Amino acid sequence: MNMLNIAIVEDERAAADVLSEYINRYCAEKHAAANVVVFSDAMSLLSGYKPVYDIIFMDIMLPGMNGMDAAKKLRKADGSAIIVFVTNMANFAVRGYEVNALDFIIKPLIYDSFAMKMNKAVSAALGRRRRTICIQTDGVTKIVDITRIRYVEVSRHYLVYHTELGNYRARGTLGEAEKQLGNESFARCNVCYLVNMRYVSEIDGENLTVGGDILKISRARKKQFMNALANYLGQNV
Repeated sequence: MNMLNIAIVEDERAAADVLSEYINRYCAEKHAAANVVVFSDAMSLLSGYKPVYDIIFMDIMLPGMNGMDAAKKLRKADGSAIIVFVTNMANFAVRGYEVNALDFIIKPLIYDSFAMKMNKAVSAALGRRRRTICIQTDGVTKIVDITRIRYVEVSRHYLVYHTELGNYRARGTLGEAEKQLGNESFARCNVCYLVNMRYVSEIDGENLTVGGDILKISRARKKQFMNALANYLGQNV
């Protein structure tokens, strides 16, 4: 298991210490390693936020901005980090579906219960890592969930990743993008586009609708693309 980056957002020092202790104990038992950063309030986490954390343990009752509101803001910058709420208010925590939270832990913390939740969080985090790529754009590294990429377009020496969260431009070739994305349901419809078939909504002659955009299918690529699409649909019905 690679190094896990974990954030704890907790204003009660004793609770933060217990969480840190439990994370270290868990890692020792699993022969793993974790880099743990503690924030005493939500704004400290959100200020200049970069999507580097695998797992975020978020207290709900925080000073200034509560954990639920903080998680909503966090999701605008990071759609993939695993969020686990830590609270003594179970009724509040069940609203975690609003921010795609994985789970919640009830205070006071008990190690056996924590370890079960941690197993779930680590599994989800490692699964997420396998589904993400890093895109270097304008001096910034974007960590993008592969499933959110609609298609990749090549223009001269640059690639444009068209995603649900916006478009990212980076240097590279379509062949490099194809290798990077692996066999994650992508296929070329012509020499300019690599398409994520989960976003294909219509095919009309040589026109292909992908996430609302209309792309062209070349005659040379059409048979191969249609076969790939049929295989994809066969696996995802």
